[in-house]
Amino acid sequence: MNLKDAILSALELEKKIAKSYEDASKSCSDEGGKNFFSFLAKEEDGHVAFLKKMKDEYEKTGKISDEPLPTLLTRSEWILESEKSLKDVESKHKNQGEMENLLKALELEEEATRVYEKLVKELGEEGKKLFSKFLEIEDSHTSLVRAEIDYFTKSGYFYDFPEFSLESME
Repeated sequence: MNLKDAILSALELEKKIAKSYEDASKSCSDEGGKNFFSFLAKEEDGHVAFLKKMKDEYEKTGKISDEPLPTLLTRSEWILESEKSLKDVESKHKNQGEMENLLKALELEEEATRVYEKLVKELGEEGKKLFSKFLEIEDSHTSLVRAEIDYFTKSGYFYDFPEFSLESME
């Protein structure tokens, strides 16, 4: 796969993910869920816009710039955003549709991660530079979605860390 085809493929993937999050936001019964999926949809819309810009630039010049991939929040702010939405989602436990949205979101983020891992390995230096940015952000999205799932299921974990352990009480 060449860089132009990779950009076009990534663009279609990001559009699919953004649409899924927009739909999930509209179908949520509580404000916390709506806010969570709206945030993810806006983030993915930013990826779509960035890829369109990279596609246009590549078509004109045969190169892509070192422009940073914009993101709405830093990693630490994502944690705060997630904690804020978690406080508003107790009603999620009564709505199985919310859990289905979260599981679909996890599936999409894991798919995106696999695609970007493959592109980073297979493309030249320019492609690696471009898609490693996406890989980092999609990995953070996956962590955020997993945290929501952990909270929703009351698994005892938050961001892959146990919230409570009898072993730590010794």
